[in-house]
Parts: sequence; structure tokens; C-alpha cells
Amino acid sequence: MRNQTTGRSWIAGAVLASGLLAGIIDSAAAQSRPPGVPEAGKSERIDAILQRGTLKVGVTPAFPWAFRNKTGTGDEYRGSSWLLAKAYAEALGVKLEVVQVSNETKVPIVVSGGVDITIAALAETDARKQVVDFITYSHGTFCVFGLTTNSKAAAIKTVEQLDDPNLTFAAYVGTAQASWIPKTFPKAKMRGVTGSGQAPVDELLAGRADFVVGDSPQEPIFKNAYKTIFSIPDDCTKSDLNPVPDGQAIAKNQPVFLEFLRSIEKKVDARLKQEDLDSIKFAREHPDQM
Repeated sequence: MRNQTTGRSWIAGAVLASGLLAGIIDSAAAQSRPPGVPEAGKSERIDAILQRGTLKVGVTPAFPWAFRNKTGTGDEYRGSSWLLAKAYAEALGVKLEVVQVSNETKVPIVVSGGVDITIAALAETDARKQVVDFITYSHGTFCVFGLTTNSKAAAIKTVEQLDDPNLTFAAYVGTAQASWIPKTFPKAKMRGVTGSGQAPVDELLAGRADFVVGDSPQEPIFKNAYKTIFSIPDDCTKSDLNPVPDGQAIAKNQPVFLEFLRSIEKKVDARLKQEDLDSIKFAREHPDQM
């Protein structure tokens, strides 16, 4: 009887000790989470990011939101979307892990879980809102680009004249431009091409298209790189074509993760707006580094 009692006491002590140890471990884990990060169990995505030690972000370079930094100093990228991604990583206490994506894959990869966030600049279209949730951080408009060496294109002076069956537009498949052009200029022809980049200017150079559509801030880059390029309107900063919010995307049904990311965006919103202005100014002053 004495030995049986002793055994029970030992078991009870072991159970108590294990419970205390588990409590200590749980407490330490909770304390190791950076301030402001939702507690363990609230978001599977955040828990996975912290365990992995990296925030996976999908990137397709796009000026001025996330573009390659060619100055030879600092990060591989610069721009407001990149700055926001760094703010997320800092808040989570992890490193950024860049995953290169294309125009065709930048949305599917976040839906499938291949990345935590797509930080490639995305116009917040109704179609995209059906499959992803957005963290809005910027706004943009479009500008139309053609070549002065193309007499047919050079004859066009107004936006209204662009809706012409004799004109051909080109756009990368999977971009907002590819869906916007047919809706805006239904009479014009449309060429969908694969690839990544600012806009398929090669289609203009090869004579396969008369116009391409790019984000308005890209004007100084295009006009520096291609001396015969012109834009409609003449000053892209005054364009009111397709004004839409630009955002980063995460897979749906992650309310805690989404709210956390949006809270970080609010904290750095002024810095993001200034970064957009600084990037555009930099492009105008240093076109050789773009």
C-alpha cells in the first residue's frame, strides 16, 4: 500500500511538473512574439510565418511601387510596395523572402499559398476581389503610349480617337491593361502577349501594335528609353484614365492576417505616399539608373 501511494504521488508530481513546464513554454512563446502581433492560434498564416522566420512575397518589378534598385546601394528593390513589405517583416520580426512571379502567376500563386503576399502592384479590379483580399497603399491611372515614327499612331491626338478599328493595342496577358483596353476601346484590335515588365513596348517597335498602355508614373522611363515615344495625354501626370486603387494581395479567408497587415499600412501610409513621389522624382532626375 505504501509503495502504491508513493507511485501515485510520483505520477501526480510528474503530471503537475509537465503542466508547469508546458505553461512556461507557452508563456515564453507568447513573450517571443513581437508587440502587436496576434497571439498564437489566431492566424495560421502568421504562426507559419513566425515558425519559418521569413515573409514570402511575390514580386514582379513595376515602377514606382516595387522596382529594381540600380543605384548599387541599399536593397535590391525600392518603391512604396517594397517599403510596405519591409514594414510587415519588421513588425513580425522576420526576414523578407522574395519569390519572382509573372503577370500570369502573381495572383494564382498567392491563392495557392505559394507566397504569403503578392506585393506586385495590382489594380484592385472587381474580378480580382473575388479571389483575393487587398491592402490598399496607393492609387494610379493609365497613360497610352505610341511611337511618332508610326504615322497611324502619330495622327491620334485625343483619347476619343483611340477607339478605332484601324488601331491595334498590345498588353501583357493577366494585367489590368489587358482587360481594360477592350472595354474602353471596343472598336480597336487587341493583342495579348505573354511576358513581364512595364508594358510590351517591343510590340510597338516591331510594328505589331500601334499603342500600349502603361501606368502613368512610367512616362519618364519610357520617354527616356525610347526617344520617339509619345503619350496620350501629353502629360501623364494629368491623366484621368482608369483611376483605381493599387494594392497588395493575400488569399481570402484570413481576417486576422488581413487586419494586421492593414494596421501596419495605416502606420506607414505617409511614408508610402512620399516614397511614390520620391521615386517619380528620381526617375526624372536619374533616367540612366532606371
